[in-house]
Amino acid sequence: MNLNVFLIITMVSIFTITAVGQSAFGYGGPPENNSANNFTVDINTDQESYTIGESVLFTGSVNKYDEDRSLRITVFDTSKNLIITKKTPVDTYGKFSYTVQLNEKFSDGKYIVKSQYGNSKSTVTTSSFLITAANMPTMESNTSEIPVWIKNNAGWWADGSIDDSSFVQGIQFLVQEGFMKITN
Repeated sequence: MNLNVFLIITMVSIFTITAVGQSAFGYGGPPENNSANNFTVDINTDQESYTIGESVLFTGSVNKYDEDRSLRITVFDTSKNLIITKKTPVDTYGKFSYTVQLNEKFSDGKYIVKSQYGNSKSTVTTSSFLITAANMPTMESNTSEIPVWIKNNAGWWADGSIDDSSFVQGIQFLVQEGFMKITN
């Protein structure tokens, strides 16, 4: 009797593992969450709301760097239509940043962002952002206020979690967006 129960449990386990692995493979649609491993992604946007013509800056980290894995950031509209997908480099500290220009592919509405580190049996992290009409009031940050993600980058740089190049990219963003002005 115990042998039969062991065989049944083994067969069900093999079938379940095989089925889950196949359903998480590829990017034919929004990836489904599968936390079968210990690779996770923490992803943030620099704002919650945008207008067409602005850029969305995605920053974040993966909990474990693996040179054989790639990070894919995918944006879907509320109807689950694929808008953009991009493999994004992750540095050896597990940090990444990626900018998306809100062009004619986008319109007013909510967008779902899925980030996946690896192709199969990967944990999928879901977040979102909103695009509003240009003439509608938005929750814009005061231009004299430094974005939270810059403060995080400075802390990571200070404790050696990110390299100089990654920190300089953050400073360049501040200059480009008018938060800082560099004079001769």
